[in-house]
Amino acid sequence: MKRLILMRHAKSSWEDNLADFDRPLNRRGLRDAPRIAAALSSLGWCPDVVIHSAALRTTQTWQLMAEYFPDVREVLSTKSLYHGNPSDIQAATALLPGECQTSLFIGHNPGWELAVHQLSNQNERMTTANAALFEIDAEDWHNLFQHSSRATLIRVLRPKELDD
Repeated sequence: MKRLILMRHAKSSWEDNLADFDRPLNRRGLRDAPRIAAALSSLGWCPDVVIHSAALRTTQTWQLMAEYFPDVREVLSTKSLYHGNPSDIQAATALLPGECQTSLFIGHNPGWELAVHQLSNQNERMTTANAALFEIDAEDWHNLFQHSSRATLIRVLRPKELDD
């Protein structure tokens, strides 16, 4: 059994005249990323490997979460997840070592909502800092999206639903 966490980056700022790729987190994003990390950790959903988009807001999201996951073996940043869709996420699973049991992918919409739908056949809004938790009935990460019947959506963590 594998576990996959698909998380959308925390809330970003639109204040500066920056390229989309270079937008930082805003105050809410700075607050929500560690809250989701704490919730994941308390549920025992601690990733072995993290793969995130190379955009600033996803990088910052992970940096704020990292202290909750001291046993992460590897963190990878890739531009392929910047406009990522389910096929880009599937391609990135090739970077996961075979012994990886729990992976965390941090990226962007609309790709993350599409991926959640494709894996679960449910329409879940993936607003900022939402994390969809999946159990995958498989021994490896190959063909994850081609055999989505093996994926079970356990829950979606949302910052607004967490206790403070």
